[in-house]
Parts: sequence; structure tokens; C-alpha cells
Amino acid sequence: MNQSNLEQNQAGQAQHSVHVPTTSASSSRGSIRAFERSDIPQVCRLFSETFRLGKSYQAGKLAACLEATYFDSPGYTEGTGSIVHLDRNGAVDGFMGVIAMTMVVGERTLRAGILSAYMAADPDNNPGIGVSLVRGVTARDFDLLFTDTANRTSLDIARATRFVILPAQSLEWVKIHRPAGTVAYFLGKRLPGLARWVVPIARSADSVLRRFLPSGSPRPDGIVSRPIAAADFAEAARPFLAHYDLKPDPAELGWFVDQAGLQTKYGPLQIREVVDRIGRRIGLYLLYARRDGVAYALQVLALPNREELVVGQMFADAAAHGAVAVRGATSPDLMKGLFRQKGLFYHHVMGTIAWTRDPEVAATLRSGNVFLGGLAGETWARIVTEDFS
Repeated sequence: MNQSNLEQNQAGQAQHSVHVPTTSASSSRGSIRAFERSDIPQVCRLFSETFRLGKSYQAGKLAACLEATYFDSPGYTEGTGSIVHLDRNGAVDGFMGVIAMTMVVGERTLRAGILSAYMAADPDNNPGIGVSLVRGVTARDFDLLFTDTANRTSLDIARATRFVILPAQSLEWVKIHRPAGTVAYFLGKRLPGLARWVVPIARSADSVLRRFLPSGSPRPDGIVSRPIAAADFAEAARPFLAHYDLKPDPAELGWFVDQAGLQTKYGPLQIREVVDRIGRRIGLYLLYARRDGVAYALQVLALPNREELVVGQMFADAAAHGAVAVRGATSPDLMKGLFRQKGLFYHHVMGTIAWTRDPEVAATLRSGNVFLGGLAGETWARIVTEDFS
């Protein structure tokens, strides 16, 4: 639930759910209703103004992305979709994106939604729009709402609207493979014209540094990784999801992997399985990586007590792709593998927050054994990273 893209931020089943009517008065200043396809042109303009896309963005490309992201997910229904805020003249002046996702707790399926892009026209003079949108979305047909891209504004709203902050999913880890290359990468982002000059110099500097620094990413003995098809990932993930008390419906994961594959800002999506010396699959990962870039680990799954091997193999693969560093979000089940890696540091970028009115789901969230973030989040979405130029 962010107001800037990812690089800029570097951001019991409910029995008595209340439907938001097609148009429902929220105050004398406007009203809230479900997001409709006919609203897309207005939301495109609002998106452009909010995220400062400028005159070069392609409205058709943005419109197609909005439609695919918010209307095409397998769990979408009108009651579990996005909402818009209308001003007194009926024009769209606010938007709360929601990506519908079916979640599972025990034997129950939940109507869940990933809170995505939040936008408000002239937010400094219209502070009530954000609160109205959050209240409007929590009144809809959801058993669970969550996001892994909550910025400070979103966290402030969360406290006022009874969202739960999940600290263990709200840190980012970073592993640096090539120090000079990492500096060159961020310098090149600020001053693109320098990239062609500083990158070769950084490669030479890192070659010298490697003579004096220990290797950061040895391949685990007997462990290998190999690519698998996006269509096979969801089925392969089932045994790795089994121990979570709250998790996505595996039947829907294929759509999210396909969508993740459309994002290329951080490099092509690597979909790989990790196997041990006897050929047993011990992990899966989704990693965006390109040469001289910072790789992004979207999802890492591992069998219990095999986390270190899977993470180590992913780091070695990222280095082989030429990535200068790797980053990703923390999660309780992955920490055992991360703690045993050398040279990692942690920092806060975006928060993970969740809301439910269901006591059983609330207790599950408090237990911490939940699958939130990664595919069950927003960082895979093009709406977060694309500039639509």
C-alpha cells in the first residue's frame, strides 16, 4: 500500500461482512464505490499525477496493467476488488488498489486482498480521503487484508484503523557480492550518464578486492539448482507451504508467478528448484537478476533445516549471473538460513501489515507462522515498479 514505487521506497470466516453499496456516502466531501473498468482512464490520470510519470508515459500500457492487476486475478469478485473515492461532482479523486487472493487457514478458505497502490488527488489538502478509503475497504467482503509495502504514511493509517504490524516480515536483508559494483550500480541510477564509465572500473576494482577478501558465496557441497517452468512452480510449492498456518491457495499461485515474470526492472525472473546430492528437491526460489545489477529475491522456499543450503545456493547463483548484490524481505521461517550467511545486513524499507475481523485469523497472525510477502504481497506487481514509458 504505497505512494511510491519499490525503488523509490528503497517502499473464523466472517459471517457478517458488510458490502459497500454501488455508491455509498462517506461524507459531504464525497463517496466511495467499487472500482469499475470504466474508471480506468480517470485512475490512469490520478496515477500519473501521484507518481509523477510525466508526459512520456504510455496511457494504454498503464491502463492494460491496471486492468490485469486488479480485475484478472483468480480470486477477483466485485466484492473483493479495488475501490475509488469520488468527489462531490462524481469524479475519481482517490483510489485504493486491492489484488484479490484466496488464502487458507486450517481447512477454511479466506477472501483476502493485497492492498496495493493508494492514490489521492492533492493529498495535503484532502487528508480524509486516505482514511475514508481504508475504512471503505475494511467494510467490504474480506476476511483478511494485508500489504508488504506499507510506507510511513500507511503505517500511521494502520495504527488508526486496527491493522496489525508484522515486524518479522518488515525488514529487508542485503548481501553484497561486489562492493565496488554495488557502489557503481547506485551511482549509475542517480547519474545514468556515468554508468558506462564506472561499471568497467568497478569490475576491475572488485577483481582486486577478491584477492584480499574471502569468497562470499561458495556453492554448498552437493547442492545444485536447475530451472523449472512457471507452470510447474505452484505444484512444486505445495509441500513447502504445508507447515504454514496461513498461506495462499496453491491453485492460484500460477497466476501470480506469471504476473511476476512480466516484471523485468531488476532483470529476468529466475524460477529454480534446489536439489540435494540424492536429487531430492529441498527448495525453490524466484529471483530477479542481471549482470551488474542488484538482484531481488522475490520468494525463497525451503524444507525445514535446509534453509541455509537453499539460501546459499541462491546467493551462489546470483553471483554467477553477475549480480553485484542480492536483497529480499525477511520472514520467520527463512531466518535460520539467513543467520548462517556471512556479510548480510538488515534494514527497514517497508512494513507488512494485516487486518482481519476474524478472531481465528487474528490469532494465527499473532502466532507468526504465516506466509505473507513475496508472491503473497505486492513487490511482484508491475504497478509498483514500472514507469510505463
